[in-house]
Parts: sequence; C-alpha cells; structure tokens
Amino acid sequence: MSRKETSNRTTPIIIGSVLLVLFVAFIFVLKYIDVAAIGPGATKVGLATINGMFADFVGFNNIFYKLTQLLGYLAILIFIFFAVCGVLQLIKRRSLFKVDRGLITMGIMFVILLILYIAFDKLAINFRPVLMAGETMPEPSFPSSHTMLAVCVFGATIIEFRHRLKEGRSYNIIKVMMICLIVVTVAGRLLSGAHWLTDIIGGLLISGSLISFFAAASQE
Repeated sequence: MSRKETSNRTTPIIIGSVLLVLFVAFIFVLKYIDVAAIGPGATKVGLATINGMFADFVGFNNIFYKLTQLLGYLAILIFIFFAVCGVLQLIKRRSLFKVDRGLITMGIMFVILLILYIAFDKLAINFRPVLMAGETMPEPSFPSSHTMLAVCVFGATIIEFRHRLKEGRSYNIIKVMMICLIVVTVAGRLLSGAHWLTDIIGGLLISGSLISFFAAASQE
C-alpha cells in the first residue's frame, strides 16, 4: 500500500475517532451541565439556557418539519437502492466476499444507525421541545435521527460514486446534489423546531464519525 493510500485511510479514521470522543463527551455535558426542566411536561434538558433561547427564537415550523420528513424517506430509498445492488451482486457472484466493499460497509453502517436509534430511544438524553400531533408524552430527540440519516446516506452516496465514476462531470453533479440534500435536511430539521440545538449538534458529531469510518473502510 502506498503512502498516499495509507494517508487516505488513516486521516478519516483519526477524524472519526475524534468526533466519536467528542460525541461521548457531549452526552456527559448534556447530562450534567445547566440541566433544567424546560421541556414539555417539565422534562429536563441539558445546556438549558442555550437550548431554551434557540427554541424560543425558532418556534415550530410545520413546513420544514414535513420537508425533512420527506428527505428522510428519500435517504431510506437511496439506501434501499444500494442494498438491492448488493443483493444482486451477491446472487451473481455467489459470495459475500466478492460483493463490493462499499456496499457491505454501507449495510454495516445502516445497522449501526438502527442500533443507535433504538438505544437512544430507550436511554433518552433529551426529549423534543414540542409535543407532536397525537402525542401525550414528549418523544426522545437526541441525537437527531434525520441528521444522522442524511449525513450518513447522502455522504456515503458521494463516496460510493467517487469510487465508481472517479472525478468527472457526472460525479460532480451527484456530489453537489447530495451536499445540498445534507444541508437542506440538517438546516430544515434545525429550523423546524422539532429538536433542540444540541440534538442537531449531537447528530452531526456521531454521523460525522460514522461517515469518516465509512470513508476509510469502503476503500478497495
């Protein structure tokens, strides 16, 4: 392996590790610093001053909320597309070890996302700043699952097509589209008022870590 290839693997691993450590430290901050009952039903929220000020400023915007819901479904559809590609390769090549590494790694990343979603639903760090329609109890909101999904799936799409198309016009178009989808999803989720500011930050930290590890592991 050349020095450049080694660097291409090592750099994202370092970045992913740093972001993971920051994510864990951020959880401790939310559990123990400036905790106050400012959420619906007097639910306690870490970094309450910052979160409360931002929530009051943003309010709740149903348009952004619905938009980000749709973008979340789009991310799932894109993942399903890659999953189907992986299954077709498995059938054709008759060996899991002959399936493209990027497709296998993407599947592993999605499983990790699902595990994190279930874990943080059971071990709630924060609850939503608003009660959604039909709810009687606030829903766990940390980290933002839409933020994680957008960064991981749209980001992985960029990486996968870079491997397949190399640097070219088609790849650049896809890259710009995916970056726009990430920005719109994250910003829209933040401005929807369905999350505290720290939910979005937490989502960015853990998804940034996962996509960094994906970038390193998916290289052939």
